[in-house]
Amino acid sequence: MQAHPLSAQPTKLRVIELLSQFFKLSPIFSYRFSVFLRFLIAIVGGYSFTAASTALLSFLLPLTKSDAVLLCVSLSILIYALVFIYAFYIKSLKIVWISILLTTSAQICLLAVLKGWL
Repeated sequence: MQAHPLSAQPTKLRVIELLSQFFKLSPIFSYRFSVFLRFLIAIVGGYSFTAASTALLSFLLPLTKSDAVLLCVSLSILIYALVFIYAFYIKSLKIVWISILLTTSAQICLLAVLKGWL
């Protein structure tokens, strides 16, 4: 007897196919997952963006070190709120992820170059 061609597939591929069919059939799940991803980038990405921008601004501002840090910590609340709003304002989730991750990494790289870490 000859085996059915689909039975030769590993079970992992079958699970992936079933999950993809479930996601296509359930628009409510898709919407909820999209909102979850927006919250994830808003919270985690917003925190990392705010930390990088606070460190970079405190280094670049022509104030005494303590004054620059205090000003940047105060501004960090505004920066975090703006990133959180941005994560839900832009329609494309892909653009939100790319823009937040790229700007955060650019700020970290710029800080590393300015401080002489690289």
